[in-house]
Amino acid sequence: MKLYIFDNGDTSVGIMPTSFTIDVPFNQNEVDNETLEWFKDGQLDLYTEFAEGRLIAFYDFENID
Repeated sequence: MKLYIFDNGDTSVGIMPTSFTIDVPFNQNEVDNETLEWFKDGQLDLYTEFAEGRLIAFYDFENID
């Protein structure tokens, strides 16, 4: 399972969008939704230091419509 984090950047001032892919250390069926959200929030906190814009995160099984 993977967690994708996207940084929208700000192209109007030369900050390009970027993305990060994290190999999640557990499977979706091994944990509850609360654990999935806890892990996602923790990763967003970590990657905020490297971000120039707003971060968006989702797991590979989530529908992001």
